[in-house]
Amino acid sequence: MKTGLIALILLIFSNLAYAQSIVREPVEEVVAVVDRTPILRSDIDLALLLGLGGSQSGSDEEATRSALLDLRILLEVQFRDLEASGVLYRLDLDVTKTRRRLLAAAGGAAIVEAKLGRLGLGDADLDELALRLGAVNAYAEQRLRPRVTVGIQEIETAYRELVAELVARGEPVPELTAVNDRLHRVLVERKLNDEIQRWTARAFEEREVTRFVR
Repeated sequence: MKTGLIALILLIFSNLAYAQSIVREPVEEVVAVVDRTPILRSDIDLALLLGLGGSQSGSDEEATRSALLDLRILLEVQFRDLEASGVLYRLDLDVTKTRRRLLAAAGGAAIVEAKLGRLGLGDADLDELALRLGAVNAYAEQRLRPRVTVGIQEIETAYRELVAELVARGEPVPELTAVNDRLHRVLVERKLNDEIQRWTARAFEEREVTRFVR
């Protein structure tokens, strides 16, 4: 009887110790939610590791992470909109290519994968991010860019503005034919950005976004 009681006490203490270890184990922090999809602190760690958002020189870590969270929320809103509309499944996606570009921009696969392990992240996290970036870029190129048109009058207007700027700075003025292609590209990209902004604004109106940190 005494032996059985001792065994029971030891079992209770063993279970308590296990429960305490679970409580002490760090829980992934949710920093924002888009509809029902959580954005985790590790998502921001991954964005920081890959250098998303360009250089944040001069910013402290808190400001950098805040900017990356804004970027990650934007990406999730865009991706969820593509998913909800069904457009996502009609795009020509190359997630592997996007993944390779992410790795190359961050210093190469070996460097990134080593850092992923230290952050408790893995290939699946990288693939999820590559899928989102690839989908948004594919939508912009395959669906939005074809909508953009630039007329001769728009190019001529842009040329007159360029001439005024160059004259004001005392710089030589090129012929329209010499800068026609460059002006066309600038106007196309400007209009494409306008299309992306309109799409994104509508997507935000249809999604519920909750941000838990600054």
